[in-house]
Amino acid sequence: MKKMLLGAVGMSVVLASCGGAAVDNNRGIRSEFQLATDVRDTETGRTLPKGTYVICDNRDTDVELNVNWLAGTSALNLLAYGEYYGEGRNLATYQVNPNTGGSATLPFTINRFTAPQSLNGVQPQSIIVTPVNNVTIKGYTRLGVQATNAQGVLGSVQMSNYVFPVVDCL
Repeated sequence: MKKMLLGAVGMSVVLASCGGAAVDNNRGIRSEFQLATDVRDTETGRTLPKGTYVICDNRDTDVELNVNWLAGTSALNLLAYGEYYGEGRNLATYQVNPNTGGSATLPFTINRFTAPQSLNGVQPQSIIVTPVNNVTIKGYTRLGVQATNAQGVLGSVQMSNYVFPVVDCL
């Protein structure tokens, strides 16, 4: 009985040291640019409603991603992936305390002409939303997070539910 109990305790310590992270879709994801009117994507026929947050491909765009992480996580890698073809980019890495889990809103900037799309130095800041009237839709990008544990082992990528349209803001 003692061996089983010690084994269970040992296993829980090993599992706790693994870390892990997830996108908190319940708290929403934002960017500094938002559609001022409904916009129709002529490639897909899809209508993007007024208020949709977008990434402006031709401008630096501030974005916020809400994440949760487990104890054992030492760093969070923020990622962006093209929605259809999966082209990915590491946008930022945040160091976190591996002794505790937590949650936070992580701000970062997607520099112009770098958002991965469907077809083809990070600093925290407060987002002020700017309405965008005229846009050309270039593709779609989904954000994600990937935990790194104290041993440097990468966890699986956890993607957001929200898909940002990538547009040229005119």
